[in-house]
Order: sequence, then C-alpha cells, then structure tokens
Amino acid sequence: MTMRTIVPIGIVAALLVCLGACAEQQKTAVDSDMSTMRSADAEAMGLKVKEFDLNMDQEPDVFKYYRFEKNEESGQTELVLVKRELDLNGDGRIDVVSNYNADEELDTESYDLDFDGRIDLIDHYAKGQIIKKSIDFAFDEKPDMFKYYLKGQLVRKERDRNNDGRIDYWEYYENGSLDRIGMDVDGDGQVDTWRSAEGEMAEAKTAPSAPAADAPPAADAPAPDTAPPAVDEAAIDEQAGQMKQEAETAAEKADAAEAE
Repeated sequence: MTMRTIVPIGIVAALLVCLGACAEQQKTAVDSDMSTMRSADAEAMGLKVKEFDLNMDQEPDVFKYYRFEKNEESGQTELVLVKRELDLNGDGRIDVVSNYNADEELDTESYDLDFDGRIDLIDHYAKGQIIKKSIDFAFDEKPDMFKYYLKGQLVRKERDRNNDGRIDYWEYYENGSLDRIGMDVDGDGQVDTWRSAEGEMAEAKTAPSAPAADAPPAADAPAPDTAPPAVDEAAIDEQAGQMKQEAETAAEKADAAEAE
C-alpha cells in the first residue's frame, strides 16, 4: 500500500526521542487496542459498517460503524453513528479512532502517534468541547500525563513521576497561565508541598549554570523533586494537531463519498 507522511521526519524523530526518555514511569492502564472491528465483527455486534477507499489503492482506509435505531415519530429505522476508524498512512492499521455517544456527539478520540497499532493519546469531549487529554509519553500503553480543560481552556495538569502508579505532580492554571505547583513527596497520592509559579520562575533564574560539556557528571546526584521528567509537550501537541487535521480531512472525504 502507498505510504503517506503526515509530519516532517525531524518532528517524528524528536518526538520518539523525548518519549523514550520516560519509559520507566508507571502509568494507569487504558484500553490500547487500535485494531479495526471490520465487517464481520461489526455485524456480529448488530452494527452496520461502511468502508471507504480514499486513496484508491483497493484497500479501505476509513470505517464508519452504525447502530440501528427506530425513529419513534416516523417509525423508520435509522442509522446512528457510533464509531469511526481511520488509517491515515495506508499501512493497514488504524491510527485514529473516534467514538460517539447516543446523540452522535464526539465522546473520545484516540490517536496512535507512532503508528505501532497502540493508543498514545486520548481526547475526551463533552458537548463538543475538549475536557481531558490522556497522554502516553513512553509509548507503553499507559498514560503518564493528564490535562484537564474547562470551556476549552487548560486548568490542570497531572503527572506520575515515579513508578507507583499514582499522580504525584500537579500544575494548576488560572486564565491560561500557570498559577501553582503541587508535589507529593511521600508517595501517598496527596499534595505535600505547594510552590507558586512566581517562586518557581525566581528559583530557575537564580539556579547555578549547567556544568561545562566536558565536566564529569556528579556522583550519586539526587534527582530534583520539583519538576517532572522533561518531555517535549510541544512536539506531542504538534504531532497530534497535524494528525487531527489529517483525520478531519479524511472524515470529510468519507462523508462526501457516503452522501453521493
């Protein structure tokens, strides 16, 4: 099948490097199955599936799943969209899965950012607005960061910095700006210390400069207990944003083909 690149190679390479750095963290388990149901599975579940071959390679790359529902007013049986799957790069594996609620509103949208057949990011929606993001920076099928939104604006981030499966780092935002940081230092899943954003920034400005490149590493240097392990959130956001644009384009083409 024809492969199509959706992001610059440099971005993907940088993304994989930064994600691999956090591979030791413990996460909260999520459903990571990105495999398509295909027609037989859908029919066994009482669903109708429609397949679309957008790149004309004789293999479907968009799958739309519908349940049958009787319209009480007209008495007619209607199709209600429950799920949509997209293969964006033509490798035969699903890259984006969209799930819909009973009103055909987007409920969750899952992304396979590194095209390995497993979920790396899940967007959660309520009435058309993003309310939460679950992100797996380590590509190990378990999210290690959660972002929460109110009316589309980021209000909180949570991280699990160690391997205990509990959130131990919090960031709270006010009007789109970081306000305070909470940390769990004893591993009980509760905030033990708080730091203001201003205090964190002031400490960063007064911190000693990094050692020269040829200087030997300090022996048994303790890990900082303030910030979580560094990850390139910007690279994740850019990759996810481009995949979302690609997914929207593919979905629109499938809708147009279905309407013909």
